[in-house]
Amino acid sequence: MTIMTKTVKALIIANVALFILVHLVPGFGWLTFFGLVPRDVLGRFRLWQLATYMFLHAGLWHLVLNMLMLWFFGPAIERSWSRKEFLSFYFFTGIGAGLCSYLSALGSAIPVIGASGAIFGLLVAYAMLFPQTTILLFFVFPMKIKHAVLVLAGINLLGALSAPGAGIAYFAHLGGGLFGYLYVKSEWIKRQISYLDFSSLKIHSKKRKISEKQRAQKNLDRKVNVVLDKISKRGMGSLSREEKRILELKSRKG
Repeated sequence: MTIMTKTVKALIIANVALFILVHLVPGFGWLTFFGLVPRDVLGRFRLWQLATYMFLHAGLWHLVLNMLMLWFFGPAIERSWSRKEFLSFYFFTGIGAGLCSYLSALGSAIPVIGASGAIFGLLVAYAMLFPQTTILLFFVFPMKIKHAVLVLAGINLLGALSAPGAGIAYFAHLGGGLFGYLYVKSEWIKRQISYLDFSSLKIHSKKRKISEKQRAQKNLDRKVNVVLDKISKRGMGSLSREEKRILELKSRKG
């Protein structure tokens, strides 16, 4: 049995919670605001849609199937990498899938939703990391995952070419698979994505605050030295109100 990992669990909870929220508040306009509407991404500058669309689902079975795939294949990849890298990979493939879907239908007003692109990227990564694993394709046909992924890619490619208006985000699936492949193969891409780690940004912010404090302290010390030099030459009575305030500030800071 697959043991759930923390990031996979968090992603499943987020998807399920949002699915429930959408149905509790149906009049908000979730699909047009958070779904990927190609003409609005740049037309209305709703760039966030390239990421938020993957947390919305059209129906219960759409949600269940995607979350099952995430549960089946996500934990092994998260354990092989790390929580941070797995999450970076998930968003990289999901946003990549959204970008491919956007480019394939620039003027469309039909929202694209679902985690399928990121999930297909997950399948590709799993096939590259554990190619000899046997799975049941469509829950029926036993097949090594490296072959199953090729079959699924072929089905999506045929669908994209023969039935582009069928209401299935074929290009999102293919895009997610492509970005998943590029991530696993390219160390350069991994390095670039690692720069987006929010924990690193927080550390950098703390260092910047420390640096600002050090500069302020040095500036105060310089002013105090000027005041002390004036006292040694002219005495305390020569100090202005501002110079006295500088000494008082220094005494409080030690």
